[in-house]
Amino acid sequence: MKDNSGKYFLLNGIIKNDSETISIDSTSGNAAYEVIRIINGVPLFFEDHYERMKGSLEAIGLLLEENAWKIKDSISRLLAANEIDNCNVKIVIFEDEVSGQLTQLFYISKSYYPPRELADTGVKTGLLQIERNNPNAKVLNHGYKNAVTAKIQEGGYFEVLLLDSNGRITEGSKSNAFFIKGNSIFTAPGEFVLRGITRQYVFEACRNAGFEVIEQFVEAGELHKIDAAFLSGTSIKVLPIKNIDQIELNSSANPAVDAVRHEYDKLLERYLNEHS
Repeated sequence: MKDNSGKYFLLNGIIKNDSETISIDSTSGNAAYEVIRIINGVPLFFEDHYERMKGSLEAIGLLLEENAWKIKDSISRLLAANEIDNCNVKIVIFEDEVSGQLTQLFYISKSYYPPRELADTGVKTGLLQIERNNPNAKVLNHGYKNAVTAKIQEGGYFEVLLLDSNGRITEGSKSNAFFIKGNSIFTAPGEFVLRGITRQYVFEACRNAGFEVIEQFVEAGELHKIDAAFLSGTSIKVLPIKNIDQIELNSSANPAVDAVRHEYDKLLERYLNEHS
């Protein structure tokens, strides 16, 4: 597991040392995953992640039998074993090719939390024409991951925005994308993107800040008409975009972006206070 940063992982309920190896590269479409941010020991928006995990498994014909309490208990055991309470936990559930049984893997995923100064300046993004087969499910797809990684490294991007075959921007490779025109905030329709957990709370933050969210595509050829843009995701929260390829934006100074960031942080704090 290249992205494991913990000393221990959890495999089918058993604590394993990181020196033990396990490969999930051959699971292909028979695996679903979820990444949950842990803040002060609290799995952020856990209930939403649990429901999405069930939905992702159902999309590939698998059934999650464990209830939410058991999944949450596994997370707690993993955190205790690694003596950590601020991190990202990745859950991968896949079908064993021999037995047909579901295997559950929990580990501390390598993560990057943008420093305040990066959030205050915005990040560099680029465009990549690629489509995911089932955008509403978090299913492992190694070909997709490799193409995205190559593009990010090639352009020195923080993130790439995905284009469909019609030149419409759908989402980021690991995030959702929002575009601001005047007093309206646009994002791709839900059926064409991964309905990120953060995304739904960003919708609420936008409404709380007094902005209408319109689920409508923005095309690559229309980017010169937007005022600002931002990404949302588990680790990055609400992150301004400073440019999309050659198009420069001053998103970090946009009052709508600032207001949404503030309202999202309030929602996050409220959840943590209620679940700590």
